[in-house]
Amino acid sequence: MAKKPSIRVALDLETTGLYAEQDSILEVAAIKFQGDTVLDTLETLVAPGRSIPYRVQRLTGITPQQLIGVPHFESIARNLQLFIGDYPIVGHSIPFDVAFLRRRGLVRTNPLIDTFELATVLLPSLPSYNLGQVAEALGVIVAPGRHRAMVDTVLAMHVFLALYERLQAVDLALLKDLASLDAPRAWPLLAFFRQELREREERDGLRGLPIRGSLGDRFAAQLGMDPRVLSFAIARQDNAAASPVPDGIDPNGFAGTLDGKQLNEVVEQASVVSASTPALDTFEHMQTLVEVIPEQAEQPTPLGYQAARTAVREALEQRTSLLMEVTIGGNDYTPALLPALEWLSESLVKIDELPRRLVITCSNSQYARRLVETILPRLQASLKIHVPVAYLAEQGGYLCIHRWFGAALRRTSGELTSEQARGLAKLGLWARQTLTGERGELTMLPQEITAWARISSGVERIPSADERSGSAYERCTYRRKGYCFVSRAEERVNTATIVVTTHAGLLDDLYLSPKQGSHSLLATIDRRLILDADLLEEEIARWSSSELDQTHLLGLLNTVGTELPDGRFQGLLALAAPALRENGPGGLSITPTVAKSELDARMNTWFQTLEHGSAAVNNLFSCFSQLLEEFLQQGSGGNGGRDKGRGSHGGRGVERSDQPLRLTGQARNLSTWTNVERAWQQTAQRLQSVIDLVHEAERIVLTTQRSRHRLDVGSGEADSVATELAAIAQQLLKQKDLGQQAVALGESDRVYWLRMPPTSGRLCHLPLQHNPLKVLPSLFFMRSL
Repeated sequence: MAKKPSIRVALDLETTGLYAEQDSILEVAAIKFQGDTVLDTLETLVAPGRSIPYRVQRLTGITPQQLIGVPHFESIARNLQLFIGDYPIVGHSIPFDVAFLRRRGLVRTNPLIDTFELATVLLPSLPSYNLGQVAEALGVIVAPGRHRAMVDTVLAMHVFLALYERLQAVDLALLKDLASLDAPRAWPLLAFFRQELREREERDGLRGLPIRGSLGDRFAAQLGMDPRVLSFAIARQDNAAASPVPDGIDPNGFAGTLDGKQLNEVVEQASVVSASTPALDTFEHMQTLVEVIPEQAEQPTPLGYQAARTAVREALEQRTSLLMEVTIGGNDYTPALLPALEWLSESLVKIDELPRRLVITCSNSQYARRLVETILPRLQASLKIHVPVAYLAEQGGYLCIHRWFGAALRRTSGELTSEQARGLAKLGLWARQTLTGERGELTMLPQEITAWARISSGVERIPSADERSGSAYERCTYRRKGYCFVSRAEERVNTATIVVTTHAGLLDDLYLSPKQGSHSLLATIDRRLILDADLLEEEIARWSSSELDQTHLLGLLNTVGTELPDGRFQGLLALAAPALRENGPGGLSITPTVAKSELDARMNTWFQTLEHGSAAVNNLFSCFSQLLEEFLQQGSGGNGGRDKGRGSHGGRGVERSDQPLRLTGQARNLSTWTNVERAWQQTAQRLQSVIDLVHEAERIVLTTQRSRHRLDVGSGEADSVATELAAIAQQLLKQKDLGQQAVALGESDRVYWLRMPPTSGRLCHLPLQHNPLKVLPSLFFMRSL
C-alpha cells in the first residue's frame, strides 16, 4: 500500500511593513493539505493596533474600515497554533511570514518549505522568482486578488505541488547530493531534501544502502571519471547530429548582391517578423534620420538604410574602421547586421575565395544570446541563407565538469552559507540539463555567484607545478571523453562563420588566452562588428581593473588551509592530507576536517606558514587604514575641517570620509607610509612562502596520483585538488604582484587608489573569525586609458 503524502500547511500573512520587530499583522490565511487534498482552511483579518500605510492599502486593498471589529492577534494566536501544529509550513519567502509569528511565540520549531528557494533550484533559468512569475512558468493559474492572504496561500500551495512534482523526476543520486550539501541547518530546503531522500529510499527499498557500491567504485576507476556524468544531457546527446538547415534555405547561400527590389523585400520581411519581438521596431523606424515625403513614398529602400548598407559593406571589403550610429531604438541593429550577413554569404559560392568570417560583440551576455537565438536566425531566414553561428562566453563562463566532480562540493573554507547552498543546488540540477554549460543560461542571484566560482572554467589551462603532468586541460579525462564544455565551445567557434561574444569575451580571448597558455580563437578573424560601442570603453576600464582586498586575500589563504578553534584543520591541504603526508595512504580525506595527528611535520610547518601569512595580511591592511586615516586628517586640516583645501595630496581638501587616496610619490610624505612599506615587505615574503608551499603540495598530489595504481572512490578528485591549488597559487601571485607595483610608487600605465569598500557602513565578518572587525580599506588599480 502506497504511503500517504505528508500533511503540510500553506501560510501567508499580510503586514503593515517588512520588519517583524516593529510592524503588525493585518491578515492571516492558512491551508492544511495532504497532497492535492485540502483538509482545512483558516482565514481572518487582524487588528494591527496602528495605522495602515497608504502603500499597503494600495497593495492589499485592506482599508481601516474593513478592520473595524476584527480580533487582535492575541485572540487568534492559540487557534492558529493549534491549526498549524508541528506540520511543515509552506510559503513563498516563508521565513518572512514565520518571523512575525515567532516574534509572537508561535511555530518556533516547525520545518519550513520555501517555494522561493525551491523554485530557484528547480527552475534555474527563470528570469524572476516572484510568486506570480513562478506560477506562470509552472502553468499554475493566478487568480485575481493577489496580495490578499488567502489568494496568495492558495497560489503558494499549488506552486509547491507543481514544484514537488518536478522534484519527483530528480534521480536518487542527485537527490542524495542535494541532501548532503554542507549547508547550515537554517537553510529551509536542507531538512526538506533530507526528508524527501528518506521517503524515497524507504519507498524504493534502498534505506541504508549506499548509492554507489564497490562495483560503482570500480566502474569509476575504470572510466577515470565519475560515472554520474553519464546521466548528464551532454553525455546523452548525439554528438554526430548536425544542426539542420531550415526548410527553404540554401546552405550554400547565394551569389552576387541583392537588387533594390530584393533588398526592399528582405528589409520588409525582417521588419514584419520583428514586430513580434519587443526589441525590434517596424519598417518605418528603420528609416534612420530620413524624412519620407509623399512623392518619394514608393522609393524601394529607405535612404538611411541604403547609406548604412553601403558603408558597412565598404568597411568589411576594405578592412577599414567604421563608426556608425544607429538611432532606430530598441537595440535593433538590423541596418548593421543585414549588410554584414549579405557580405558573408557571397563567399559561400566562390570556390577561389576563402570563407569569410565575422566576430560580433555586444555589451552583455543576455543580448548576445538573443542575437544567437532570435535575431540572427530571423535575418538569415529573410536572406534565405544559413551560415553557422557560435557563441563564445567570457573567461570562466562555462561549467567545468572536472571541478564539479572534484573538490567543488567538499568543505575547504567553512560551512556553506544558505545562499551558496542554494546556488550549488541550482547548479546541480542545471548541470544535468545543459548542453552548452554556459553561465548565461542561468539566473543566479548576487549571493549565489560564489557558488559559480567554485565550479566555473578558467583554471583549466593554468600551468602545473609538475611539468610532466601538464595542465588540468591536458590531463582531463572529461575532455578526452568529449564532456568538456570549454573544448566543445572552442570546436563550435572554430567551425563557425559568425562568432558572437560580449565585449568582455573579446578582451578575454585576445588578452588573457595567450597569457594562460592557450591560443586566441578570435585573433585570426579580422572582421569585427562591435555593437553597443558606446559601452566598450566602460567595459575596458572595468576589465582592466583589479583590487587587493583583505577579505578576498584571507579567503584564499583559508581555502589553502587553516586551523579551527577546536584544534582541527580545514582546507585543501587538510582534504589532501592522506596524499600529502609522508607514507600516507593517498587519496583524499573522507571528513571535512582532519585532526592534528593526521598531519606530519612538513604539513604542520605549512599550516604555520599560512597562519603567519594571514597575520601579515591583517597587519598590512591595518597600516593601509592608518595611512588613509592620516590622509583624511590632513585633508581636513586636522581641526574639524576649518582648513579645508590645505591638504597636500590632490590639491583639494578632503570633504568625504570615504575619499580614496591615490598612491603617487606624494604618499611618501605621509608619516605612516614607512609602516606600510615595512608591512608590505613582510606580507610579500610570507605570500611568496605560501605560493611556494602550494606549488609543492600540488606537485606531491600529482606525483602521488601518477605513482599509485589503485581503485580510488571518485578517482578524479585528487587531480581536482591539484587544479584548485594551482588556481589559488596563481591568484595569490597576481595579488602579490598588484601590491608590489602599488607600493613601489613607480611610473607605470596604472593608477592605484586606496579606498574604503562600499560596505564601509557595516561591520563585516572575515572567514573563520567570529568577532566583528573594523572595515579596512582596499587597494584598487585601473590602467590609464
